[in-house]
Amino acid sequence: MNGKKIKHNTMRISDLKPGQKVSINGMMAEYKGIQKIRIINFGKVEKRVFQYEGINNYKYYSLNEGSKMLKNEKIRLLK
Repeated sequence: MNGKKIKHNTMRISDLKPGQKVSINGMMAEYKGIQKIRIINFGKVEKRVFQYEGINNYKYYSLNEGSKMLKNEKIRLLK
């Protein structure tokens, strides 16, 4: 990013840094980064992981979904 300001409406999922707080469809969540997760009857795969705050629930995106725009996925970056 080299000191350049990125507009939130042009950010992609891959631009997020672990620990950043976001809102997904109005629910607070924290971006956990790329992690290996276990899928039943399949094995382990790497996914982009968001953990919702206050509940033990996660939202996963595949690695190739990192190019999706935050706005299109209804993800809003919080300060």
